Amino acid sequence: MARIVLTVGGAVLGNLLLPGLGQAIGGAIGSYVGGIIDQQLFGEGARNNVVTGPRLQDLRVQSSGYGSVIPRVYGKARLSGNVIWMRGFDEETRTQTQTVGGGGKGGGGGGRQTTTTVTYVYFCDVAVALCEGPITGIGKMFADGNAIGSEHYAARRVYLGDATQSADPLIAATEGLAPAYRELAYVVLERFAITPFGNRLPNFSFELTA
Repeated sequence: MARIVLTVGGAVLGNLLLPGLGQAIGGAIGSYVGGIIDQQLFGEGARNNVVTGPRLQDLRVQSSGYGSVIPRVYGKARLSGNVIWMRGFDEETRTQTQTVGGGGKGGGGGGRQTTTTVTYVYFCDVAVALCEGPITGIGKMFADGNAIGSEHYAARRVYLGDATQSADPLIAATEGLAPAYRELAYVVLERFAITPFGNRLPNFSFELTA
């Protein structure tokens, strides 16, 4: 844009000062100066791209039903749970900047291009009821049918469902007054990463023995 304006302006001014030859000289000078301005304002050296990842607007939750049947397990079984508590989700913003280019041999070549990528990662705290207690333990844990491990959460606490179990400390700290869910086996997952599952709480299932 500056090249066009200064080329025309330089040609007009040059023609006024030196009719004929001045128009060509003024146009050439205006084109050169305008090219420098355009390079500084719009050239490759000024490219800054920002890429923003998807952001969570609504949290879809695994089925949680009031009055659902509590299973009773004998031996070994794989069960889907019922969500009995969830604190919500935490958003974590991660920014990564990458710069490419910057000139070739002898200082020539193209300019630099900087790309900033902003991604949003989400975590949630959730409690999932399993069956009537007491049980003897929990084996593998699955999310959307795939086995998962400790890399997906900060902490996992298993309550076997005996008659003397205490309330979970996280639920108690959040709610102030929390039930112990005695004689109910359940699992508490702390800072479970939901981003790998499409920013939603996956369908959990657990292998357990009783």
